[in-house]
Amino acid sequence: MDKTQERLLKVKHVFLDMDGTIYHGTQLFPTTIPFLDFLKGQGIGYTFLTNNSSYGPEEYIARLNRFGIKVGAENFYISSDYTVDYLKRNMPEVKRVYVLGMPCLARIMTEAGFEVVEEDPQAVIVGFDRELVYSRLCQAAWFMRNDIPAIATHPDVFCPTDQPTWLVDCGALIACLEKATNKKIKVLGKPDSGLLVEAAARKGVDVTETMMCGDRLSTDISLGVNAGALTCHIATPGADLIVPEGIVPDFSVLNLGEMQAIWEKALS
Repeated sequence: MDKTQERLLKVKHVFLDMDGTIYHGTQLFPTTIPFLDFLKGQGIGYTFLTNNSSYGPEEYIARLNRFGIKVGAENFYISSDYTVDYLKRNMPEVKRVYVLGMPCLARIMTEAGFEVVEEDPQAVIVGFDRELVYSRLCQAAWFMRNDIPAIATHPDVFCPTDQPTWLVDCGALIACLEKATNKKIKVLGKPDSGLLVEAAARKGVDVTETMMCGDRLSTDISLGVNAGALTCHIATPGADLIVPEGIVPDFSVLNLGEMQAIWEKALS
């Protein structure tokens, strides 16, 4: 048994990307529920780890329930959660924030104790905004030009979908704002190793005893590599616009069912 398989047998918790890994748009992959049942049977926990800050736990719970997956808020760690943790840990002086994102992002910030304001913020928070208003984009740029620090929830430039459209994501807003203001934005979310470290800490496990599963080498797998977790790449064509160099997953499979088969063989 090689070292990778030895580490696999020591995994206590699995972190799973969502769109492109357990479902695509409105379609649940047939291997998802059997894989989750396998983890439960082995006493291994799992958390859905997503960069998509345009939805909150309530929306994700409802979506997975429609797929027949019964979960609670404790089964999710979203880039917006990490943004809250990052601010409290690294910028404790920030109390007032301007939010360029969906209402759920503002709600999460408010529930975490921040005051969401339209004037005189101490930080600008940029997320995936599917209801983008040009005047609010300009307001965020104005604050940045006046040296208000900006933090983005994640770097993804597009969001996958099975619909005939192309979803412009947070990373594209980052590029727009940085180009317009000549200011830099602190970008959180995958592949920032801190996200996985914080998520593992919430579950009381060491990150080296976890596995990160996802379809994007640039975010999901880079996150796992950066944090020191085992990594499982779901090799979906087109998941990465630009394939990063030097990022090699521990396992590369077509779906979670193949990962389950590898795991079961290691256990036998």
